[in-house]
Amino acid sequence: MHGFKARQGRFVARVDEGERAVVASVVADVLELLGAPRPDEEHAGDDRPAAPQEPGGLPHLRTDTPAPPGDPAVRRLLPDASRDDPSLAAEFRRLTEDDLRAQKVDRLEALWRALESPGGGRRRDELVVSAQDAPAVAAALTDLRLVLAERLGVHTDAEADAMYAVLGEPPPPASAARGDHETRRYLVSVYGALTWLQESLVVLMLADARQARRAHGDGPPGTQGTGDVAGSG
Repeated sequence: MHGFKARQGRFVARVDEGERAVVASVVADVLELLGAPRPDEEHAGDDRPAAPQEPGGLPHLRTDTPAPPGDPAVRRLLPDASRDDPSLAAEFRRLTEDDLRAQKVDRLEALWRALESPGGGRRRDELVVSAQDAPAVAAALTDLRLVLAERLGVHTDAEADAMYAVLGEPPPPASAARGDHETRRYLVSVYGALTWLQESLVVLMLADARQARRAHGDGPPGTQGTGDVAGSG
């Protein structure tokens, strides 16, 4: 796997077939957690969750309050707005959960489409993301990492740093413990790869944003109009 690089207005990473299959399987798992159909399975119709709409396309405000997700991983994707005020958390969930769930599904599906459309250029191992889709793909990668972090029991930066130690540890002698060890090594490896992939994409997005600001004369303080000042007098 090679991180994203900018090319002709798009962002291109190198992800081989095996790596692509691993990431795609995590995308499908998280879509399923959010109540959407798995894109790697056949479905008779489109039963993906969608934000309810009133006639005319206006958002529908539901009157019932959805229960908080029972799966801790889903709860990290759809968190409570307040830990101290249950009534506020419930009201916020009633007003926003459907939209948030649908947005996350849309973003994950954008990543899935990119994974399923290799070779946007000369190579079959290219993962190509348009500048328009980049924010959605970056957000989808965040959601994948949140789910993996929950499965790994990682909730702090210190725990995130410490979890990589398992990659250098020898497997335990007991067969049952060895299976758990290998599963954790696998999840940590996937988490690390997704983190690196996301960071490489975000760096390029930020560079593009800075370039766009400079092109519109909105550069950092002290840089606007420097050409005119240098040429005056």
